[in-house]
Amino acid sequence: MANYDGLTPGQVLADASVAEFIKELGLGIARAQQELDDNSVRQMQAFTEVRDDLGERSLLELGLMPAFYHYQHADVSVSLQLRLEVGKRDEFGFSASARLGDTREQSASSSASESESESGTRVETRQARLEYQADATGTLTVNGTQVVPSGTEPRARLGSLLDQLTGRQDVDAMVYSPPDTSLSISSDAPDSQVVTTSRSVAFTFDSHANGLITIADNAATDYVLNASTTVSTSAQSDLKAYAEHVQASIPSDFSTRLHPPHASGEPRFGLLFNTGEAVFRSEEDRRGLTELAWCLAATGEAVRIEGMTDRQGAADKNLLLGTERGRFVEQFLIANGVSESQIELVDSRGEGRAADANDDDGEANQQWRVTWILTPERDDYWLSVRSQGSATLDEVAPDLQGGGSGNGFAFLWQPASPDLSAFSVTVEGQAFPLDGSAVAGHAANAAEAYAHHLAAALNATGTLRANRLGPVVEVMRATDTYDIKLFSATSEQVELTGSEGLTVTEQFSRTRTRQVESREGSSTAVAVGVSVDKRESRQFNMAVTGNSQITARLASVPPPELFVEAIQALQRERRS
Repeated sequence: MANYDGLTPGQVLADASVAEFIKELGLGIARAQQELDDNSVRQMQAFTEVRDDLGERSLLELGLMPAFYHYQHADVSVSLQLRLEVGKRDEFGFSASARLGDTREQSASSSASESESESGTRVETRQARLEYQADATGTLTVNGTQVVPSGTEPRARLGSLLDQLTGRQDVDAMVYSPPDTSLSISSDAPDSQVVTTSRSVAFTFDSHANGLITIADNAATDYVLNASTTVSTSAQSDLKAYAEHVQASIPSDFSTRLHPPHASGEPRFGLLFNTGEAVFRSEEDRRGLTELAWCLAATGEAVRIEGMTDRQGAADKNLLLGTERGRFVEQFLIANGVSESQIELVDSRGEGRAADANDDDGEANQQWRVTWILTPERDDYWLSVRSQGSATLDEVAPDLQGGGSGNGFAFLWQPASPDLSAFSVTVEGQAFPLDGSAVAGHAANAAEAYAHHLAAALNATGTLRANRLGPVVEVMRATDTYDIKLFSATSEQVELTGSEGLTVTEQFSRTRTRQVESREGSSTAVAVGVSVDKRESRQFNMAVTGNSQITARLASVPPPELFVEAIQALQRERRS
């Protein structure tokens, strides 16, 4: 075993069995060709077999000819990363001794072991990478087992893929990033009802009335919700207690959400997520974020967003997942009319905040599976009020919609179910008439009905694809791709193969590790009554990590003429 101490990287690499790593990849192609040749021989045996159902003739005699296959072209790419660690330790010991002239020397035995394995721990989970085209209809094969995504929209199919993969033993997590699409999207419908961006269309109206009450003063105030409903309030111990008092005083035929003012480092609104996901958990969560988006769009308030995770899984996976959760909220707010200039997207720390809170590794904690939404410049309370059933919000007071400060209604969105059939949405030059007919449980002219029909029309084209998030439609080109990362902590080999729009761009890495046990030497020099012991030890660790990819072209060729003639001659001889 080489002594790596003092060697250059090139000298170490020469001893790292790199040639063996590359040789195994080439031999894999050779073994595959051998299997194909053996299969060709077996095929010929089947084609020359005399069959009763064919009049005691063979398939070959009837003119059928088996196809032979061989690898016409193969590319092997290998990337390697070498890591060498050398540890040294010197120890000295002193002891009294009455012996003279005694010297000793010893050396511990050294041994070496070498193995090839799939690396993986919670801290250093392996990664694989896929590209998923928006119009993909293919499957992913994992260690010989097909995983078939289902659904009519890209996000639905990706959700199906995530559920199936993370239900396996060999894949721990999947995180995907949507395409960074920028399209030409417009609509001739009223801006107050249809909002378009470069990647989305949102129908910003509701069949229920929604109001925003600002609470800035701890003072008795009468809030008029409609001609028959007035809520009387009284001053409390502080503004927080007063805001909660106002919320509690609203009748039960209205739903409410209270948004406290900003406090440094504290969340004032949080969108929660399921484990491993960066999409809405429920329709209720979607509606809550929609109402907040309308408030932000109407007030122009600055907003700060930070996505995060709990401490389940690998830290690198959590960093990526926290980033996607922040991006998801950012894009949904923009789709609903919030200006990009209002939004500050903070770089995610992944599980960092959970770690700061001393959560244990691997602990599931819904508190940290969240995107925080803060309004750092706001010092008053917001109370969202939404009508239910037959309740209405009309002729409200105090009415601050024209401006002013204090307590009162800052904004009011009246119920609407408009007929937009005379309008259309244009995407990349293609016009899509708006259709509000009742569908999938949504009433006629409801925002969700328009979104449902628009997404279906986009997905029916050959060039565009769409996802629905309630009344918001995400739009992309059919050829746009989602970037997918898979994470695995298993030590077993995991082989991935994709088809029809699902491409494996990076397989899970393999690691070859060589370790040299520490060697020790001991010597003793004896002085009068005193012995001095000196002990030296060294520890060498070397790891070679490699990513490999093989691309091969399989060709079908007819059997060699000489081979066929020989077989035919044998058959004629057999018959004679």
